[in-house]
Amino acid sequence: MDALGRLRPPAAVGERLSLRLAGPAGDLIGFVTGLDPLRIEDRHGRLHTVPAGGVVAVRRVGVPLGRNPDAAARDLLDELARRAGLDAALEPRRMRLSDVVAGRTPPAAVFTQRGSWSDGVHTARVEGEWLSTDVTDPDLLVALAWWAGRQNARSVQLRASGRR
Repeated sequence: MDALGRLRPPAAVGERLSLRLAGPAGDLIGFVTGLDPLRIEDRHGRLHTVPAGGVVAVRRVGVPLGRNPDAAARDLLDELARRAGLDAALEPRRMRLSDVVAGRTPPAAVFTQRGSWSDGVHTARVEGEWLSTDVTDPDLLVALAWWAGRQNARSVQLRASGRR
């Protein structure tokens, strides 16, 4: 039995794992997208199939913390907001992505688009470590945070007027 078989509770689709792989030796960090066989989606969106018995060590890892979002330069955030199609004149609410998803079970699936998302009313864009969005609905914001976390985002800037 490899290390994955000894993980308690067992691995679940949607959670983030750090794996040490046997031959060829290497490390892999990503979100579980399938269990039989084990499939991991890395931060670049590449899917990796891990052969049975191929895990030497495993541990669960949370969404990365990243830098302090309050320390980000306003001009950088304004530019990211503009590229996302958001109103850069609005004051950004800054949050750690890990705080948005704290205490929540990772979903088995996230939005399939990479980079940009829209439902026709709201928009979201992942660029570098930032998720820029105008979504204020708490459940949708959490869903977008999980989506952005799979793309290596670590911080959120919310640009929304009081009317939304």
